[in-house]
Amino acid sequence: MTNNLTRRQWITGTTSAAATGLLLSGAKASAQTFMEPNVNPTADNPIRAHLNENVYGQSLKARKAIADAADDSHKYAFQDFFRMMQLMADLEGVEREYVGVGAGSTEFLEKAAVFNFVDGGDILLPTPTYGDIARFGRTLGSKLIEVPVGDDMHINLDAMRAAMTDNTKLIYLCNPNNPIPSIIEKNALKEFINEMSDRATILIDEAYYEYVDNPNYESMISMVKENKNVIVTRTASKIHAFAGMRFGVCYAHPDFIRRSFGLFGNTLNLPAIRGAMASYQDKEYQAFLQQKNKECRQIIYAMLDELGLEYVESNANFIFFNAGRPSTEVAEAMRKYHILTGRPFEPYTNWVRLSLTKPEEMQYFTEKYKAEFG
Repeated sequence: MTNNLTRRQWITGTTSAAATGLLLSGAKASAQTFMEPNVNPTADNPIRAHLNENVYGQSLKARKAIADAADDSHKYAFQDFFRMMQLMADLEGVEREYVGVGAGSTEFLEKAAVFNFVDGGDILLPTPTYGDIARFGRTLGSKLIEVPVGDDMHINLDAMRAAMTDNTKLIYLCNPNNPIPSIIEKNALKEFINEMSDRATILIDEAYYEYVDNPNYESMISMVKENKNVIVTRTASKIHAFAGMRFGVCYAHPDFIRRSFGLFGNTLNLPAIRGAMASYQDKEYQAFLQQKNKECRQIIYAMLDELGLEYVESNANFIFFNAGRPSTEVAEAMRKYHILTGRPFEPYTNWVRLSLTKPEEMQYFTEKYKAEFG
């Protein structure tokens, strides 16, 4: 029996059980597979530690579903669209009318910003955080109220309370946050939602929730049914590896869901729906990715501890650490080894956001980083 999984087997899933067993066993894949670690990167094939992608790619089951969908892609995807909404509702124990699906969670972030602008509201958000709401709101002309994170690098809910205005109609919280992979303690967040949602819509962006292994964290989907002014968004761009395929989901009151699709309509394509449907049910592959992410964290933590560098405990698939020098300097040095690291994030320009890729690649990164800065 061979220990190699061919590219064709990986894409089509024709070896399904055997291939998945090999995948989860940690056996070394061939150089022609997506599983092979990139320990000899080149300018054309760098280690992509800068965009928080899932570099392992989509699961075998998702790839097969996407490939098979080509036979039906001449058809409208209405029935698959409704089946996908029902699956996402069932996975979280809510009714289907509380669920919307679209081309990435960005779609729902931008819809919320549009509705806020139409209603003439300000946007309250922490900084630094994921920038889509701020970018889109600023483009529309909405007033942004940006509240710096606390000294502990966590979102400061008390400071956000103090910054609230009578005209604030949208509050954005990325949990876990990005570029700082911190979380908001679950009880504090529930208290904040209960207190502030009477005054504004609260949008919780849970793009990285699958990676969280922290008893102080909890998804806020349970709050959606209890409160009309709570929206929770998720994306398949991270653990499901759909960054280029595009799939996202929104949990919100049916009024928001109806308003969203009444204004914008259905943006999804059939292969994306079929692939996402397979991926969200492939719990075994998700468990594999979660384990690999933990291994990557420990490799980077060990290097940072050895070098005495400050970092934020990660609850996502990236690490944020204080290099003690401009992140642009780190990026330039790592680029010599064909490793891409994150862009600067104001005001933490000496901090580096490092996306966690594969354990072997993170080991390669530590060797090159210590050679430059150790």
